[in-house]
Amino acid sequence: MIRIYQANPSMRISLLAAILVCLYQVPSRSESRSRADGKRFVASTSDFVGDGKTDNTRAIQSAIDSCSNAGGGVVEFSHGTFVTGPITLMSNVTLEIDSSATLLATPNVKAYYPAGADTSGPMPNSLQPLVTSNHASNITISGQGTIDGNGQPWWTAYKSGAISVRPRLMQFNHSQNITIDSVTLQNSPQFHVSLEYCWYVWVKNVTISAPSNSPNTDGIDPATCHFVYISHCRIDNGDDDIAVKSGRYDPTDPNAGCSNIWVTDCTILHGHGVSIGSETSGGVDSMQVDSCSFNGTQNGLRIKSYRGNGGNVRDITYSNITMQNVSNPIWLSGYYPTIPSSDTAQPVTSTTPYYHDIRIVNLTSVNSPTAGVIVGLPEDLMTHIVLENVSISSGTGLEVRNATVDTEATVLNVNSGAGFILQTGGVLTGVRSFESAEVPAEFDLMQNYPNPFNPTTTIEFTVAKKGTASLRVYNILGQEVTVLFSGDAQSGKMYRSVFDGGRFASGVYFSILESGGQRQIQKMVLVK
Repeated sequence: MIRIYQANPSMRISLLAAILVCLYQVPSRSESRSRADGKRFVASTSDFVGDGKTDNTRAIQSAIDSCSNAGGGVVEFSHGTFVTGPITLMSNVTLEIDSSATLLATPNVKAYYPAGADTSGPMPNSLQPLVTSNHASNITISGQGTIDGNGQPWWTAYKSGAISVRPRLMQFNHSQNITIDSVTLQNSPQFHVSLEYCWYVWVKNVTISAPSNSPNTDGIDPATCHFVYISHCRIDNGDDDIAVKSGRYDPTDPNAGCSNIWVTDCTILHGHGVSIGSETSGGVDSMQVDSCSFNGTQNGLRIKSYRGNGGNVRDITYSNITMQNVSNPIWLSGYYPTIPSSDTAQPVTSTTPYYHDIRIVNLTSVNSPTAGVIVGLPEDLMTHIVLENVSISSGTGLEVRNATVDTEATVLNVNSGAGFILQTGGVLTGVRSFESAEVPAEFDLMQNYPNPFNPTTTIEFTVAKKGTASLRVYNILGQEVTVLFSGDAQSGKMYRSVFDGGRFASGVYFSILESGGQRQIQKMVLVK
């Protein structure tokens, strides 16, 4: 049997070295392995029992170790269901699972106890994943076959409160040059593919499947990783379909614990969509989600974090996205798990969520109950959030609070209320694009509406020339009570802000717009 393995460019040198090592090492049959092609070491199905009952853990691990000791090789599965407990992958090793083969996780709970743990005692605080790598490189899992986590008993026990921990299907730690190609991963007790401190990861043509009510069965979770490529995957599970996290500091990249993540041409079904967070304290930089479809997903595009767990999330682009029956197409929030109805500013720290330079381009979503939220913190507003060529049809509009959202060719068709629900600190530019009308390039502060108001009112303005502008509110005594806008403003764009008078007394207030040496004032009446 002659096999040719085509590697990614960054893997070719190391794989070639592994092949050359194999040329000069001849394993013995006593080590439970077989040579299939005279060059590349292959441990085949004949070394394992695929009856769906026999535990093959030791035989599989022995084959992996033998391949690694030989400088690299393939552990091959075909024609059967091979039961196994936790196994550890080594450098330069490929698991090849043919279409007629399944790698099935053993139901023996104690098999997942950490090495050396007392199996007669209570369940430990952590369990071994089914498949693990530690400080390894050039690992491939391929074929048309299946790895099944046998998760149903774990889900039942977890929901009943009988257990608090569960094993993951795959856990790659401090590893690089990892490829997962064309396999089906299903029914993990918890996360399916967990990546921590990994570089150069390719997940392509993979199907991930678990019931929509299975708890925490995330699809793919890169945590503190760099250069991760996820393409042409179909993900349908019970939690985040993809979750990018950076809850830990990365000494190799202090400014971005997770960076250079690409998600392309994926189909996302049940679950919580493509998420960033909730752990973002290490920072997330440079992520692109392109040409993906969402159907029946709870959340579509989501960034979630909270004070004490947040960080610098920037340079995120979502493009060419289609959605249908998605509960929340857009969900960007500095709060998690819930958003309070009101909040007061707190001191900014290194773990305050800070989201900026986020673009959503060419998104179409239909049949959603709500358009979602863009809600920042009062002490650290979201900035440079761009919606370009976005079309959402939903029951209610997009809530914008403590965030500056720039729009172009964007239409929100809602069944009730406003397309954009502006709240405190919410600033919207380019609004007239929703109405297919031109904004005059003039300096104009419009009358607030409603007026009189209680407790909120909306104020719109335009400026004649690009430059610094401010919109402030004063009371009848001439005292400044709040700043609604302060920064650069573009000519020909409509700006919209909301003044919340909930904490002020009834009476007369004045909105004052200043820009380029010009000034306008409008009278407002707060009636409680």
